Amino acid sequence: MTNSPPALRGVVVGLGVMGSLHARVLSSLPGVDLVAAVDPSEERRQDAAATYAHVRSHATLAEALAAHEVDFAAVAVPVEHLPTAAGEALDAGLHVLVEKPTAPTEEQALALAARAEERALVLCVGHVERFNPAVRLMKRKLDEGVVGRVIQMQARRLSPFPNRDAMKGVALDLATHDIDVMRYLTGSDVSRVYAETEQRLDGEREDMLCATMRFDDGTTGLLDVNWLTPTKVRQLSVTGEQGMLTVDYLTQELRFHEHPTRATRWDTLASLRGGGEGDMVRYALERREPLRVEWESFLDAVRDGGVAPVTARDGAAALSTARAIQRSGSTHEVVVPAYRSVAAG
Repeated sequence: MTNSPPALRGVVVGLGVMGSLHARVLSSLPGVDLVAAVDPSEERRQDAAATYAHVRSHATLAEALAAHEVDFAAVAVPVEHLPTAAGEALDAGLHVLVEKPTAPTEEQALALAARAEERALVLCVGHVERFNPAVRLMKRKLDEGVVGRVIQMQARRLSPFPNRDAMKGVALDLATHDIDVMRYLTGSDVSRVYAETEQRLDGEREDMLCATMRFDDGTTGLLDVNWLTPTKVRQLSVTGEQGMLTVDYLTQELRFHEHPTRATRWDTLASLRGGGEGDMVRYALERREPLRVEWESFLDAVRDGGVAPVTARDGAAALSTARAIQRSGSTHEVVVPAYRSVAAG
């Protein structure tokens, strides 16, 4: 009988919205022992202790590391503190899953990547949409050539104003999801962006953006992102030479619309619906919580000595593109994302 490998011991750093979600998932995963949680807020620590009786709560990561042997850390602190907390965990020899956008600046994100590489540690960025089963199936269908050469991608990420702490604007908080997914789907980098941004409800950060991105492979990406829409929308479409794939992130639905193969010979109907139509397919898939899939992928990389499913350099690229969108919205000029040339400091 084969003995099971020892459980991987983890610590969650930051017990806000995302940190609490990480703690919930990690507490339910087989082969994982969540031993500690870290937050400066006594109230949050007490809530964690009441929810997870087996987890010890600490005010600092240093305190937690002194009390426990730990293999990995989930870092979900405010953006300005991400480099410090993730760096402390890496310096302690821990594998790290750090929440997006990784750091406030490209230089800090790339410096974290270099620290992880020097120590041969897995550093993964929490771009959870990559682990949505519908997005993963879309990637497989694109690689199979279902739509042929990709021409355009369009994302709509809309919702009411969240009114929570540590918001950095829709470019960093929301658009980074779709930037990362588009890079993942095409395997191509962003060459330039142009954006219009607005500050309608928040005088300090943009709460609306419309942006165009040009990728190195010639694909165009369109982003429509805001905190102004009363309903929540999370959709992505990919148009190619042979048809279009559409994803609803929320319902995990993937559909394929074939380019017209049959002519509509009734002129009145053709004027309403177009001159022809092709087949439409709704793919069956196993729906799962993306955050759980993300953790399973990260932990597999830790156990096997593999590569992070979303690397720190992927995170830096999404961060840098979002910052380029912010700059373009301010200057009304085309901007080249800085990650293409910046080196880790």
